[in-house]
Amino acid sequence: MKIDIDVNGKTTKTDDSWKEGIGGDHAYQFHRSDMLEQMNFVHEELGIRSIRFHGIFDDDMWTVSDLNAFSPMPGGRNVRDWNFRQCGHVYDNVLKAGMKPFVELSFMPTPLAKKKTYGLHYKNNTSIPKDYEEWSKYIRKFISYLLSRYGEKEVESWYFEVWNEPDLKGGFFSGDQKDYFKLYEVTARAVKSVDEDLQVGGPSTSACKWIDEFLDYCKKNDVPLDFVSTHHYPGDAFGNLITPANYAGIFKTMREAVKHKADLTKTLGKMFFDPGKAAAVPKDALTEMDDALKEKVKDLPAFISEWNSMAIFAAPVHDEKYSAAFVIKSVLDLKNDFKGYFFWCLSDLFEEQIQLNKPFIGGYGILTNDGIPKPNFHAFKILSKLFDERLDVGFREFGKIEYAAFKNGKDIQVVLTAQDNDPLKDEENEFEIFINTKASEVYEERIDDCHCNPKRLWEKMESPEVLLPEEVKLIKELSKLRKEKAAFEVTEEGTLLKGSLRTNDVILYTIKGE
Repeated sequence: MKIDIDVNGKTTKTDDSWKEGIGGDHAYQFHRSDMLEQMNFVHEELGIRSIRFHGIFDDDMWTVSDLNAFSPMPGGRNVRDWNFRQCGHVYDNVLKAGMKPFVELSFMPTPLAKKKTYGLHYKNNTSIPKDYEEWSKYIRKFISYLLSRYGEKEVESWYFEVWNEPDLKGGFFSGDQKDYFKLYEVTARAVKSVDEDLQVGGPSTSACKWIDEFLDYCKKNDVPLDFVSTHHYPGDAFGNLITPANYAGIFKTMREAVKHKADLTKTLGKMFFDPGKAAAVPKDALTEMDDALKEKVKDLPAFISEWNSMAIFAAPVHDEKYSAAFVIKSVLDLKNDFKGYFFWCLSDLFEEQIQLNKPFIGGYGILTNDGIPKPNFHAFKILSKLFDERLDVGFREFGKIEYAAFKNGKDIQVVLTAQDNDPLKDEENEFEIFINTKASEVYEERIDDCHCNPKRLWEKMESPEVLLPEEVKLIKELSKLRKEKAAFEVTEEGTLLKGSLRTNDVILYTIKGE
């Protein structure tokens, strides 16, 4: 593939909406010292500004306590306390890290819930309120607590998102669309009644669903709406895989695992990760959804508050260069349409379905349980280094090699990736890059099978189930992103670079001008 880059061409602002925030499992985790260390590290290394997590109102946060929790008895729920001390502790930890909370108002405290319906491992109550007036009072008290603790100026810089993926029954919401719209309206009005300058939005759906209906409902009923948020992952979401059509294959895998006393992490991957389905996803799947969403929301600020290469837990590709290439490709396809583009998620310290504790588990995080940066972390590290001006070349060409170029005075950067959604593909792709400026030095930083590949180093250690602290330190050092001198040729017309990438490799070239 031949690439020509005119350094005098038109430029646009480099899209850095991914820096606005990142996801982080559920609120109670942010009492943990290891999670806080990882949050601090990600902020310091990547400059990510905020963090979004589920369950600030979950029962493990004890915002509502009543006598029934101690000893059930008639009328016991009327003997109660509302207290947001643990919420404050979590938000204190976020702010101490130099970040802001992107406040997801979820889930329902069981004493306020209409039903006892729980979706995930950590027992999030997915019910609507038993009494909407009581829920409104609860939200008003929560907002008042935040304003008292942190001050108007600080809290007015936060975003308040109502719930998480209410379209996914079972895991996150037990009601229907009508129920969510009412829940959103009551919640948004409660927030605004305390401070009309607070920013509230939704519907936080999966796969960009319900947007038209939600916008229409808010407009017709004059419901406060300051921003729109939704999620997208390529292909089937995790919840959509657990269907009657897929039960047979899932249970066959489980029976075989029981028969052979198989490894749990590998078994979960086999149950849900299908390379063939991943390969069938078009390269422009997310860009089409992004463009359609922006067309619908018009001038309202929009957040993709969750995205990843796939919504499959324990998929091995989350720990491999596959995810790094997907991160680079997805961000390079953006065109400054979104206020925030939040990758899901920070860490493999994650317990929606189950907490897996081995060093590499195929989790959604950019850091492992031990805090080891994965290839997708290094992809974001590359993105954090890009110059502010982007040259108008290569945008959304969707070829075997995708590329982008950036400019800072006489210096030029070129990012390339041979991104492919097929996890089994392994092809070599040669390229030549001609830049019409003369280089004095050229550096390259790579993510491939031999660079930024901590999983490979772990496997060379014979895949120990627990890493010692010195082993963690060694893997981090040997797999970090490295800037190395690259070969180049200077001609009368400019600079020529030649090389190759295997499928899902990533390269950042930095060309220093004379």
